[in-house]
Amino acid sequence: MRRREFIATLGAAAAMLAPVAALGQSQPPKRIYIVQSYEKGHVCGEPQAEGELASLAKAGWVVGKNLTVATYYMDTYRTNTSPEAIRGEGEKALAEIAAFKPDLVFANDDAADSQVMMALVGRTDISVVVSGMNGQPEMYNERKHFLDSRARPGSNVTGVYEKLYAAQAVKVMVQAIPGLGQAKVVMITDYSPTGNGLTKQFELELKDVTQPRWEVRRVKNWDEYTALIQELNDDPTVKAIYPVALTLPTADGKRYAAAHIYDWTLAHSKKPEMAINYFFARMGLFGGAGVNFGAMGRLAGEKAAKILAGTKAGDLPFEDAPAYAIVFNLKRARDLGIDVPVSLLTAADAVYKDDLLPLEGRPLLYDPQIKSF
Repeated sequence: MRRREFIATLGAAAAMLAPVAALGQSQPPKRIYIVQSYEKGHVCGEPQAEGELASLAKAGWVVGKNLTVATYYMDTYRTNTSPEAIRGEGEKALAEIAAFKPDLVFANDDAADSQVMMALVGRTDISVVVSGMNGQPEMYNERKHFLDSRARPGSNVTGVYEKLYAAQAVKVMVQAIPGLGQAKVVMITDYSPTGNGLTKQFELELKDVTQPRWEVRRVKNWDEYTALIQELNDDPTVKAIYPVALTLPTADGKRYAAAHIYDWTLAHSKKPEMAINYFFARMGLFGGAGVNFGAMGRLAGEKAAKILAGTKAGDLPFEDAPAYAIVFNLKRARDLGIDVPVSLLTAADAVYKDDLLPLEGRPLLYDPQIKSF
């Protein structure tokens, strides 16, 4: 073999072995920082983080071997709920990031996106991968440019938009609930950052849906929410609700989060509830087609693995959540006098025959031992 050919062959072999070497013990561990908008153990946050780390491990990035991970919980749905408190949590997370010096930051859900991701836009030393973003990426881009296009963002940020698959969810409910096709479904949102994002998502995803009729109702506090549920109970044209008001202040200065809100709803509502998260059906909501938060996290983790292997974040597309899950709670269906068709139950990813109530007074904790997919 001629010397030039030998050198070329050797160079090609070295290039093939480079990713393996990067994963080896000879290199310092890569550093990952996860910022969760929720509190520790939340059923929307933890499946995303679990999926992110699972995809990294599948690609060879193992915690304790060649990967160091730290997590910050902003707790913006239960405790730090005011705009001032949310900003304060963002500042604390950014201070910890400065001390930790990560190679990559996961920003999970909108509080983390608005307070942490936005502050890190344009950094050359840190890549950011978002997961569970409900606000439109283009809306964030108006505040600070990071998105040339969803197909090729171009900056140091990429990630996964939390598409609700709301049109598909409504179609599933039409199949499950007699008379819904000629009636109305009401989406209920709050005024939190996620609530603002969800409201816009419903408007975008359901703009072409004419049957059943639908509308979004927004509530500012607990009194408005309870009054709305009673109003909808008395409205025969409403056959289903989609309650995603997840944080509500009370008149006496308290704050109710999802566990209390759903406990009360299941005790007082007479309408079947669509569930944005499959675990909410495990709690006791009727079900339908909900976001698969684990799949969303796994896709975000796949992007992170590519970044750690050398791909620029801005070269990776900003994608929709990859999947939804069909789930039903038969106890809730039975309580409401609804017989879900066997064909629909057969197609479901999970069917629950009981619930986890009462949850009032306890955190809305994610338990990986009882998930079904």
